[in-house]
Amino acid sequence: MEIKAKGWQAVVHCKICGGVTKDVFGLPRSKRTGHDIPDRPDDARFYECTSCRSLFTTALDDDDHTQIYDDNYWREDDPDWYGKVDQTLRLVMMATELLAKRPDEMEVLDFGCGMGGFVERSREHLQMKTWGTDIIEPKKAREFFLKDLGSRRFDAIVACEVIEHLPDLMGTLKILRAHLKSPGVIGFQTAYWDPSLNRTWWYLGPANGHVTHCSAAGFDHIFKTLGGKERRLWGGYPGLQAWLFQ
Repeated sequence: MEIKAKGWQAVVHCKICGGVTKDVFGLPRSKRTGHDIPDRPDDARFYECTSCRSLFTTALDDDDHTQIYDDNYWREDDPDWYGKVDQTLRLVMMATELLAKRPDEMEVLDFGCGMGGFVERSREHLQMKTWGTDIIEPKKAREFFLKDLGSRRFDAIVACEVIEHLPDLMGTLKILRAHLKSPGVIGFQTAYWDPSLNRTWWYLGPANGHVTHCSAAGFDHIFKTLGGKERRLWGGYPGLQAWLFQ
């Protein structure tokens, strides 16, 4: 993302494709996902790309995002963190199809592992070789938590309800791409932005760290830019994809 002055008006370039954006609406920073919009000033502006139609805010770019994910977050904003175990496994299932490998034959990284539920369950119940990484330390499966990926490479990197939290989505995905084996898969789950939506969309929530929302065309752009070879969508839904890289 880049901001340039155009006369007196700042031009915000898209974080996904670099296109010119338009300021479409604002929300209070205290807006939480799935909750009503607070009656407070709109101090988080959201920009939509005129090319790929993705949506993002720059309001939290310089914030310490570790402060968002405290005990209150897991208790009130994302209490069903064990419920994401099967959803994360769905991403692994798409990776197994693309790689023609069984889950127990793969080395898997749960990127944005949160509380560590998937790492714990996949290790204990499925004998998978799974690790987790995040900006905070998990409460489960800490012995398989990687604070630094170093030179490690994985068959599959999965991110369940994570990429919407990334201020620099493109930069982060390029880093993850470098930590894949050849071949390797990146799989993700998120809710995607449809330009027909507006500021009342339930998934918007700066207070939850929801700052980047790709459109279907935005995902197409990233896949091509990173050099993806093949991909799968679950049920045809753009927010559930797995990408194969050679």
